[in-house]
Amino acid sequence: MSEISAIKKLVRITDYLSASQIFLKDNFLLDKPLTQDDIKDRLLGHWGTCPGINLVYANIDRLINKHTNKEFIYTVGPGHGFPAFQANLFIEGSLTAVYPEKIPFTKSGLTEVVSNFSAPYGYPSHLNPEAPGVILEGGELGYSLSVAAGSVLDNPELINVCIIGDGEAETGPLAASWNVNRFINPKNDGVVLPVLHLNGYKISGPTVFGRMSNDEVSDFFRAHGYTPLFIDSNKEEDLTEQSIKVFDQAMQMINTLKAQAKSEEGLIAPRWPVIILKTPKGMGAPETVGNTKVVGNYASHQIVFDKLKSESAEGQLQLKQLEAWLKSYNINELISFTDSGELILDKEVQGILPNQGRAIGESKHAHGKLRGDLELPDQKALQVQLKQRGQIGEDEMRLAGKYMAELFVNSVDTNNFRLFSPDETYSNHLEEVFIKTARAWQWPTESWDKDLSQDGKVVEILSEHVLFGMLLGYTLTGRYGFFVTYESFASIVLSMADQYVKFVSVARNVSFREPMAPVNIILSSLLERQDHNGFSHQNPSFISHMLDHSADIVNIYFPADKNLMLEALDLSLTTNDAVNIIVAGKKMKRDWLTPQEAAQEAQDGALIWSFLSDAGEPDVVVATCGDYITEEAVIGVTLFRREFPHVKLRFVNFFKLDMFAEYCDDKRCKEEDMLKEEIYDKYLTHDKPIVFNFHGYTATIKKLLFDYSVSNRIIINGYEEQGSTTSPFDMKARNGLSRYHLVKDIASQAEKVGVITHEQKEELHKKMTDKLKWEKDYIIKNKVDPPEINSW
Repeated sequence: MSEISAIKKLVRITDYLSASQIFLKDNFLLDKPLTQDDIKDRLLGHWGTCPGINLVYANIDRLINKHTNKEFIYTVGPGHGFPAFQANLFIEGSLTAVYPEKIPFTKSGLTEVVSNFSAPYGYPSHLNPEAPGVILEGGELGYSLSVAAGSVLDNPELINVCIIGDGEAETGPLAASWNVNRFINPKNDGVVLPVLHLNGYKISGPTVFGRMSNDEVSDFFRAHGYTPLFIDSNKEEDLTEQSIKVFDQAMQMINTLKAQAKSEEGLIAPRWPVIILKTPKGMGAPETVGNTKVVGNYASHQIVFDKLKSESAEGQLQLKQLEAWLKSYNINELISFTDSGELILDKEVQGILPNQGRAIGESKHAHGKLRGDLELPDQKALQVQLKQRGQIGEDEMRLAGKYMAELFVNSVDTNNFRLFSPDETYSNHLEEVFIKTARAWQWPTESWDKDLSQDGKVVEILSEHVLFGMLLGYTLTGRYGFFVTYESFASIVLSMADQYVKFVSVARNVSFREPMAPVNIILSSLLERQDHNGFSHQNPSFISHMLDHSADIVNIYFPADKNLMLEALDLSLTTNDAVNIIVAGKKMKRDWLTPQEAAQEAQDGALIWSFLSDAGEPDVVVATCGDYITEEAVIGVTLFRREFPHVKLRFVNFFKLDMFAEYCDDKRCKEEDMLKEEIYDKYLTHDKPIVFNFHGYTATIKKLLFDYSVSNRIIINGYEEQGSTTSPFDMKARNGLSRYHLVKDIASQAEKVGVITHEQKEELHKKMTDKLKWEKDYIIKNKVDPPEINSW
């Protein structure tokens, strides 16, 4: 078998099928002259990137057969090139393997794939979880390389070939992702083989890389620590021959680098290969359509033709151009059918396709299979034994650091846990992990550097996009991790989180995908204690946005103390097919609950704190959600009771807010089929006034409570965008969340039910207002909070 001939034939088939999916609803093999009746009524799809995707796919097939000791996965950045990916999945048999009845390897299966591409209730226009072999949809550009990098960490035999469009390469996240080579250990990790598909154009104009010379492109990648290898259609050498040589050269370099890393000398700063695939956009289509240049121009980005359904002379000409284009592939030379309709491929094509179980669409790394269980730390060894309510010890995040340090110890054999932190591991008080591991670093070090190691399991780079992408790649391939960031900057990856929630919502209903490890996020350095960094570091919008998603996928935990923090950590690592978010301050040192109480609150999502609540039906309910908020509310309730001990209060702390979803299922609240109104009444009563203090925007709580008739009996306090560089107490006071504001609010609510008089309320309001003024004057004069605040 000639490898060159086989690859050319395979690419001819997949190019043909790519174009057919975009244009044809019938006459798929051109058995008769093409007519307008054969053209889809809605032309949806992107041709321009498909030829490059197909050429790379065929070369990976060849590598899979040649390197039987390696495993391969294909990450496609230009996800709009799904016609190409789906064409290959069909030809290699992967689609038939997972959908044997719907997509058999027959003429009817081919018809199903082609006719239902980009059709209602058919197959999406972009890569998607319903397609085997996919770990990235590629609809939102910028994340392909970081996701690919995450997939190969701790996967020493995996090679992820990642094709990146030159348009995607202009995005900020992708531009930063070229630095992932600094963190991939050639000894213990797999390899990302980036392929920059430099076809020169985006939707309507040229790309930056497209107007750079080969020398400039080469210099760019050398400066980033890569060895660039070119496949260039402008060269006289045949493109397919070039591709075979370059992919072989890349594999040789990879094997050499890995061998060097395993030698006694080791290897510092490995220069991984990067392939620059330089082909004209839309290669293979008509050179021009009308007066418009198509191949090698933006006009080939999508459907090439705009008048295929028109009866005009121009429309008829376009139809003939399409027919000539499709016939140029001579598809009937390469595929045929038995009398029963079974598809028969050309023998050379059969010879280059991977054996069963080895194809890209059959990769075990792409379908969520967990690679070993994660042994959780012994919670009892880390629990806080409560001696006094409100006692002060270490902060929540230091406890989280100890917890993660134990995870690194427990996962030495399974090698399936990582921490991703944007230069904030120390800042967020997680430095305990460095007793057990270090920061991954493959580049030179200085004698004064600390916590850097080629074998480190903590990945730090000052790019939230890159780290979150790496976490996604790591978890989608069956491992566990945490992404820890300042709360204010989590919004940088908000769209990435949205895209992942969409992926999970589809993937969990796909039969061949197993439950996926959770994507875990810790938000720390919270707004209440960003008094030193100021307004720019005060932003809880990530929380409010993620609460808009389904509570079946997104879990947000608000631990008020360390025992609740342990519960949140355990839940995060044992709740699969989910995005789990922990909101925890790095300066919260109070302990409120026993381990047993914390376990109960975590199970139910909320708990009435009996030590702060009066027996029986309350006069006023005080509800809190958030650690600093809860601490301040405890103080406020204590102050109010000094004034009016006869007023009955109920203190409710919310660990989660999803109990206000339409139904609370067994998993979330342990009260089967409990209606949301019943959940609400259980904690907040049916008719009593409420003060709800929340870490986050007040609108977030208002949205959750929209279905309840509570507007006339609830006061909601939260972050009101009042911030600056100030003192910790002043930060709360500016947003109406101080202890004194709470006392005023409880008094207002107590008056409504007649347990205090109007005069008593007014007197207490004045007392608290005067106190707030005194506090503010003290802070302005002394630049710090008064001793009575700090020493409570």
